[in-house]
Amino acid sequence: MMLIDLSSNNLTGHIPSELMSLLELKSLNISRNQLSGIIPEKIGNMKELISLDLSVNRLSGELPMSLSSLNFLSSFNVSFNSLTGRIPTSTQLQSFGESSFFGNKLYGAPLTEANGCEPVEAATHTIGEKKEDDGVDWGLIISIVVGFACGFWMIMGPLIVRRSWRIVYFGFLSKLRYMVYDVIHKCCCHMFSC
Repeated sequence: MMLIDLSSNNLTGHIPSELMSLLELKSLNISRNQLSGIIPEKIGNMKELISLDLSVNRLSGELPMSLSSLNFLSSFNVSFNSLTGRIPTSTQLQSFGESSFFGNKLYGAPLTEANGCEPVEAATHTIGEKKEDDGVDWGLIISIVVGFACGFWMIMGPLIVRRSWRIVYFGFLSKLRYMVYDVIHKCCCHMFSC
């Protein structure tokens, strides 16, 4: 087997240890689920892995030291979990950008001192859930009211003030009503052979 992609499946529980026995696996993506627990230590046995994405889950604990033995990784992401501790030292793990580790309480290279211990908060809601807001969005309400008032008076103002515009406007609506009626009548007669 070369590739396993179980991302965005709302999976829960721990990462199955049976996955670690797939030694020829090239790519493992179990991101955007609700997996919890630790990353299994035996993940380092999967020496053929090129891509590993465990991001946006609820994984905790430290990154296993065995990750440093994955020499062929070209894509790696554990961002937005609850991982803690030092990032294992290896030339592969240090070659990934800081974004691969955001949203955790990790430290060490490649994270800089400024953002190594300060976690970036992930969204607290999952896909499909509505985000609850603490207050009313007054800017939205005001813009809707102003937009409605301006739009209403831009159409109705001239019709109220100018009698000639009113006659033309309602004449147009009357003709439009008859045109729509004729089209519907012809379509119905054609469909039902009147």
